[in-house]
Amino acid sequence: MAMIRSIALLTASTLTTITASDQCGVYLAESSTDHVLGTFAGKSYARDDIIGSQDAIVQFVDIRANNQALSEEDAANLEAFLGTCWSGDATAGMNEAEEVISAVGGPCFSSTGHVGMINAVIYQPSTLLRTDTDLLKRGYDEMTSPGRGAFTSYHNLTLLAVDKIQAGSEIFLDFGAEYNQYDDVTKPNIDDYRKMDEAMEKMVVFFNKHAKSLGEPAAKEVYEFMKKDVLDLTAEARAEAARSLLPETYQGLQAIIDVGGSALHSNPEIVKDLEWLKTEGYCQDNLVAGISEIEHAGRAAIAARDIQKGEVVAPMPLVPIIKGRDILTMLDYVEEDKPPIKTKQFLTNYVLEHPNSSVLFFPAGPMTSYINHSGKKANVKMTWSTKSWSDVKAAQKATVDELPYFSTADMIIDLVATRNIKKGEEVLFDYGNDWEKAWKDHVKNWKKVIKDHKMSPSAMVLNEIYHGVGKPNQPFPTSSEESPAGNNVQLMCHILYDEDKIERRRNQDGSRTKVYPWISHPTTGEHRLKTDLAVRGVNRMECIIEERTGDETTGYKYVVRPLVEKSGPKILVKNVPHDVIRYVDVPYGNPQHERHVFRHSIRFPDDVFPEAWKDLKDGYRERDEL
Repeated sequence: MAMIRSIALLTASTLTTITASDQCGVYLAESSTDHVLGTFAGKSYARDDIIGSQDAIVQFVDIRANNQALSEEDAANLEAFLGTCWSGDATAGMNEAEEVISAVGGPCFSSTGHVGMINAVIYQPSTLLRTDTDLLKRGYDEMTSPGRGAFTSYHNLTLLAVDKIQAGSEIFLDFGAEYNQYDDVTKPNIDDYRKMDEAMEKMVVFFNKHAKSLGEPAAKEVYEFMKKDVLDLTAEARAEAARSLLPETYQGLQAIIDVGGSALHSNPEIVKDLEWLKTEGYCQDNLVAGISEIEHAGRAAIAARDIQKGEVVAPMPLVPIIKGRDILTMLDYVEEDKPPIKTKQFLTNYVLEHPNSSVLFFPAGPMTSYINHSGKKANVKMTWSTKSWSDVKAAQKATVDELPYFSTADMIIDLVATRNIKKGEEVLFDYGNDWEKAWKDHVKNWKKVIKDHKMSPSAMVLNEIYHGVGKPNQPFPTSSEESPAGNNVQLMCHILYDEDKIERRRNQDGSRTKVYPWISHPTTGEHRLKTDLAVRGVNRMECIIEERTGDETTGYKYVVRPLVEKSGPKILVKNVPHDVIRYVDVPYGNPQHERHVFRHSIRFPDDVFPEAWKDLKDGYRERDEL
């Protein structure tokens, strides 16, 4: 149960005051691998440490299905944007629709991958098991608030260190075997680095003990035998890649171990000087998540430390969405014989726009998706980056057709404090007059909306009953008991079970049902990357609770029946912990999909927006008007 307790602490952490030191914990800078963004540790991290703040996730859906008639060039531009996002499977959004894409900011955006040096992963339990007690305790009522469906219900996105990470080291994520070229036998991969580090430690012990008695010629011969024959036999196709990590002579083995292993020895450039990061990097943990004091605004970006006037509060790398207004338009076929209703993707609320440009921009800054609007009380403004490695001047001169070819490293906006901001104060930005007018009109019309539309409590409200932080756990009802859940939600269990420990229950009709015990991770194999935990998107499945044991003191456990589309007899899984069961909204059932919710993009200030990007002299017109 230690794993479950640690998850519970993490998912409840938004209720805890986060104490930030003057030392920045994570930086954004140019990657050591290429002219792309990279994430660097501002301090040392131990394995299983959380990296960065708990960021927002913007889920948008079926974007390819709604853009099937694009030209080849426009389709390529769309794919370029989608390539900067995550799949909903990694961010708890897999149940929202047929296709779910997640736009994120912060370290989850700015980190790159590396075939051999993965040292962090997106920690899926933090989003899959997130709680909303902090928001609901502050009075948010989704049944009456005009903020319903206007801000994301997905939050708590974090990275988890899966290895020791020294201060200054670049942070590399696991983007999957195909992206990371894991099977390329010409390059060392993460397993090659790890196995050779273990082998070198054993070699050092051997040569320290026997080199003198063997004599130098014989010791060299033994080492060459290990490098050639032993590796050819044990590493097979990967022998050459593994051999490249070894020093020329056995005397060099200890030096590789001393610098932290073969990965750091082979790639010393991945470690940056902390003083360089302080001047040439951007701190990514100046902000933490909180609840806004602005009515109906939902969550907020809160200063984690005192910030002086003129200091950069957060960087915002811009991701262009070419012909964005058209791309984010959806057609809702409500009635067969009537034309479709045009709606806007939820992502619309989080992008920057200018009335004289066809391009929209997703600002992928750390925690910046939490920054709310205020005209008069705004305490940050936009300026362009002045970092030596960011060629913003070239990007500013580019045409909109050229923007997809620029790295996000060259399209960085700084959010700069316009006055001193105290630790714990909400950070606010001016969204523009058009946005403010649209919001006021929406609020004004909201009473009519809730009168004319029937609304149901979402999964967020139901999960508060069973997982509210600081409250006694209420037991989930079994299939024979009455449930408060409506048809707009589904019960989901994160299921992983031990196939080697099987029981068989005899049913009344004489048949037998297989029963397996729930496990938090496989009983064998490598768990270092945390990619085989039970609490992962791939292990979330609809379920029915058949039996319940335990109580509030000892904790509830359940016997559940997974509802999976597989041939063969049904199975049961026993000892399923209370913490790994959640309600989720049915596909397209989240309030963000409702047609009457607020949609409006954020205005890109005139004094910052480049003239070269203004390709619409007469303003925007929809595709079918052109």
